Amino acid sequence: MLTKATTLWALCTTLAFSAHANDTVTVAGSTSVSHIMDILAEHYSVQHPDSKINVQGISSSAGIVALQTGTAEIGMSSRIINANELDDNYAIVPIAHDGIALVVNPTNPVNNITHSQIDNIYHGVTRNWQQVGGNNEKIAVVSRENASGSRFSFEHFMKLTKNVSGFTVSDINPEVLVVSTNGMVKSLIARNQQAIGYLSFGSVDNSIKPLSYDGVIPNLNNIRSGEYKIARPFLIMYKKQGLSANAEQFIKFLNSDDAKKIINANGYIAEQS
Repeated sequence: MLTKATTLWALCTTLAFSAHANDTVTVAGSTSVSHIMDILAEHYSVQHPDSKINVQGISSSAGIVALQTGTAEIGMSSRIINANELDDNYAIVPIAHDGIALVVNPTNPVNNITHSQIDNIYHGVTRNWQQVGGNNEKIAVVSRENASGSRFSFEHFMKLTKNVSGFTVSDINPEVLVVSTNGMVKSLIARNQQAIGYLSFGSVDNSIKPLSYDGVIPNLNNIRSGEYKIARPFLIMYKKQGLSANAEQFIKFLNSDDAKKIINANGYIAEQS
């Protein structure tokens, strides 16, 4: 009798766990997109307390893999998706647009940077701030890891790539310090007066200073008008077939007017219908 009761308890526990797991929608990918996705998920959870949205900021490329392997129902990317990465079985939907800000420590006297100056800094040609109007100090150059959508967009816009055997690869100085998230870029530059890096415009706060690029200030108006050129889309990706009801409902929310208001209020530009 005890064995039967134990077996029944185990079965009920398993079913209850499965039901709970099915209520959880995993959204994985770009750390830039995850910044606003966390906020959107929090608002959604207030309206849908029985559904849990699990947001994982891991990188755009890792988000694609998580989607393909089924460990995430929704992927996030802060770069354009190549045709060989996701086939026609997947939907790719823009939800917002974001600028990439070049940032330094607030104590740095430099306020503007040009395309050629960035090219020289990231190629290791320019190594002292004095060469670009700053103090006589060595430049500490910060970049993101290879799987980062921010790095992909930044390097392609700045033409910091080269072709090797038919493949486009990074061409930045190998001595550049590489970190894995927007938060690490921000934390490092906030503590290092000599550092320069780049991150999502929506992640900029008072702990760092965004630089004008070719004389254009990185703000929402200039990003929206296209005058500030370093910008990229925020994308979500998902399978067209087999989505859970909760995932479908959350995707519907991400395209709603309420979500657009939240996106705009947090320093991004919502995709217009």
